[in-house]
Amino acid sequence: MRIATAFAQQVAINGITDRQSQLLDTQNQLSSGRRVNSPSDDPAAAAEAERLRSRESRLGSEQRAIDQARQMLGSADGALADATDLMQSARESLLAAGNASTGPADRAKYAEQLRQVREQLLSVANRTDGAGGFVFGGQGAVAAPIDASGTVYTPPAGTQLIGQDMANPVALDGRENFTAIRTGSGTESIFAQLDAAIATLSDTNATVAVSTTAARTALSAVDRSLDRFSFTRTMVGERLKAIDAHEQAVATGSIDNQARLADLVDVDFAKTISAMNQHQTALEAAMKSYATISKMSLFDYV
Repeated sequence: MRIATAFAQQVAINGITDRQSQLLDTQNQLSSGRRVNSPSDDPAAAAEAERLRSRESRLGSEQRAIDQARQMLGSADGALADATDLMQSARESLLAAGNASTGPADRAKYAEQLRQVREQLLSVANRTDGAGGFVFGGQGAVAAPIDASGTVYTPPAGTQLIGQDMANPVALDGRENFTAIRTGSGTESIFAQLDAAIATLSDTNATVAVSTTAARTALSAVDRSLDRFSFTRTMVGERLKAIDAHEQAVATGSIDNQARLADLVDVDFAKTISAMNQHQTALEAAMKSYATISKMSLFDYV
């Protein structure tokens, strides 16, 4: 009889311990707001949650790459707009200088205007992108990509890519936009073409025929530059559109990811409060059972 009583008491104690543990678990879940606080709570959910957190980290990195790409391409679009304005100014000066009625003094004045345009254009071509690089830095430049002569482009030609899921072309190729613009028979540097026109128009001894020919030759080069800038600017616009679409996909993926993570590890408060009340009731019943077995009142047990 004593053995049976001792066994019954142990069973009752085990029941109390189990109910206390269950009650403590639900209380911890409510206080933390998380259903899974350690891998042992739900190994499968914990493993999937870890994968989702890794994915969220990667999506965060992708969003930072998108932000950087948008900043760099915005700088590129601004630089191309400024370069276009400068070429329009050069075009006006060349049209005036190429007029046969323009005298040597006026041609020299237009040559000075072209010289100023040329200096500003070189500054635009070597403009930084706000992210530690250069707008026209090709595949990467640690110094100004175009030299003072405007004919030497030092970085590797091409474009720089950033991002993982989607490689975003950001830095532009300064060679194909300034120093080696394609013509019908080869390539040319817009700086070299401007320099040639400036030299001829500055020469007061140059004949009208020589001066007008130099102006028209440079004018053709300027028009090719304008076409190139327009093409590149359109390309930048398409890249920005692609980045916007990619950003939307990243945002959607992040929302889905966070929702799934919440389903896995976050507490359903209504359900958990109900469970806690059930565990509390079960604990009280277990304590009463033990008190009865021990011939003690619940208050004596407590």
